[in-house]
Amino acid sequence: MIHLSALLLDAIAFLAVLAPAAIGGLATEYAGSLNIALEGLMLAGAFSYMAFGAAFGTVAGFIAAMLVPSAIAYVSDLFSRKANADSFVVGLGVNMLVPAAASMLSKYVFGSKGVAAVAGLQSGRPFAGAASIPVVGALFGQRSSDYLAFGVAIMVALVLARTPLGTRAKAAGMNRDALTMAGIDSGGVRGAVYALSGLACGISGAALASSVGAWVPNMSAGRGWIALVAVYLGGKRLGGTFAASALFALLLSLATRAQAITEAPAELLLSLPYFLTAVVVVLGSSRSKRK
Repeated sequence: MIHLSALLLDAIAFLAVLAPAAIGGLATEYAGSLNIALEGLMLAGAFSYMAFGAAFGTVAGFIAAMLVPSAIAYVSDLFSRKANADSFVVGLGVNMLVPAAASMLSKYVFGSKGVAAVAGLQSGRPFAGAASIPVVGALFGQRSSDYLAFGVAIMVALVLARTPLGTRAKAAGMNRDALTMAGIDSGGVRGAVYALSGLACGISGAALASSVGAWVPNMSAGRGWIALVAVYLGGKRLGGTFAASALFALLLSLATRAQAITEAPAELLLSLPYFLTAVVVVLGSSRSKRK
């Protein structure tokens, strides 16, 4: 039987990666334009953490991991608005461009296009001594980067729920003309929430990279797409999005732990969360059509 504490330990670590990105996607959904580039932005955050962390230290790595994807998201949205381009297509372009750019820069920064480990960039577990407490210890056994990721997720959620930017983002999504009539630049509001979305995705990528202390090409491995689905599965609400992210995190943890107790192929087990993601998309689409 899978040990419950170990299962929760992994699930919380997966949630630290999924939740900030999902809430970041929700931020742009509020403004009426879902950021489809969560996967690419997460990967940009992971690479930025490793590249800047290797050169200037861990703190600089985390700062870069948030600022670089934030800038990419803002510029991509600005291009969509100014060039009157489809934001969905632009987002897909970001998802394709980032892995290619990271591969090129990896050769320059790390001297290799493959896996590059950097000493000192693997995040530690500051409360590891309390991790042995049954069940509850899973909350204390996480890495420092996981706690930072949860902190950023809470910050973004508070911005959406408690600040004028969050209110204006919702207004922009419901009726952009009304926002303009009130003397508020709807484009500026949308650009701000895109930047916020990029920042949240960046810390997700940093949490992922710092958990292994290495740059691994395409290490996001579809987690950005799962975060995207969590927005819809959660009914485009903060609480629902977080709950959906927790569900997917638990499934990823189950798939990882199940490899030790079954003879089923590892590829099959690891594909189960992504298969469920596809099922959710199909069911959601079918329900929308019926309505």
